[in-house]
Amino acid sequence: MMTRTALAALAAGLALASAAHAQPAPPLINEPMAIAPGLDAHMVVINIAPAGEGPLTTAGQRGHRHPASTYAYVTQGAVINRLGDQPERRFDVGQAWSETPNQPHYIVNASRTEPAQLVVVQIVKAGTTVLTEPLPLKEGSK
Repeated sequence: MMTRTALAALAAGLALASAAHAQPAPPLINEPMAIAPGLDAHMVVINIAPAGEGPLTTAGQRGHRHPASTYAYVTQGAVINRLGDQPERRFDVGQAWSETPNQPHYIVNASRTEPAQLVVVQIVKAGTTVLTEPLPLKEGSK
C-alpha cells in the first residue's frame, strides 16, 4: 500500500501544479517490480477539477517533478501539459505522455466546466517515499 507520506506528497504536488485542485484516489498498485528488483511500481488515478475561472494555460503556474519514470494516460476530459521548457500540448481522452525522472512538469485542466482524470504509473527506486516535489514559483508568476 502506498505510504500516507507518498500519497500526500503526490496530492500536494499535483494540487500545486494547477489552479484547479487535483485529487488522487487510493492507489491502484504499489508494489515491487518482480522483473526489475530494486524498482517499485505505483499506479494512481488523478482527478482534476474543472478550471472554472482559472487559467487554461500552464504559463505562470506552479509545477512539480517526480523522482520516477512517469507515464500518464487521460481517461476523462482533457488537460494542457508542459514538460520543462517544451511548448504546451493538449492531451484528450486516450492520449498519453511520459516524463523522465526529475523533469519539471506543469498541468492544468483544459476545460472550465468538465473534470479531467488521469491514470498515472510511476517506476521508482525501491523505498522512495516522496513521489512528487512541488517546484517554486518563478518570480513574476502567480
